[in-house]
Amino acid sequence: MGTGQTLLTIGAVMLLGTIILTTSRSLVDNNEVMLKNNLGLEEVSLATSIIEEAQEKPFDESTILQTDTSLSQLTPPSALGQEGNDPTDTNDFDDYNGLDDTGLVQIDTMNTKLIYYARTRVYYVSPGSLDDSSSTATWAKRLDVSVWSKDAPGDTVKMSTVYGYWWFR
Repeated sequence: MGTGQTLLTIGAVMLLGTIILTTSRSLVDNNEVMLKNNLGLEEVSLATSIIEEAQEKPFDESTILQTDTSLSQLTPPSALGQEGNDPTDTNDFDDYNGLDDTGLVQIDTMNTKLIYYARTRVYYVSPGSLDDSSSTATWAKRLDVSVWSKDAPGDTVKMSTVYGYWWFR
């Protein structure tokens, strides 16, 4: 084998090595993106589940058995949250206020156990400004949900919903 053939062989091996390294790096990057997307989807699913569960509940403790026609019948803003000590007893919408690292959900993600944390806040909003909390009871409550995992650092998923109370005379 001559010098030219040796150089050509070395060049071909270097080119093949570069292609293999680039392909491996692309595969690793793609797997990382897919894992982050899966984690994000699970966080969105958890936040959506909390919101859907809360929306299935009555608007207020006082509206479970009766129709409220006056704002004074509603739970005061300072008392929003669970009425008892049992964190699993959520019988109305504002019982989801203050869920803070106590509602741990464990999900098996791609054969690894990850613990997700959820933080929730329920507050009254005025119909004219659904982003600002109201210091008095109104016919609308907002639920903010944040979901994240300490085991897989990334963005925190934040979702909100507004729940209004209506009655007909």
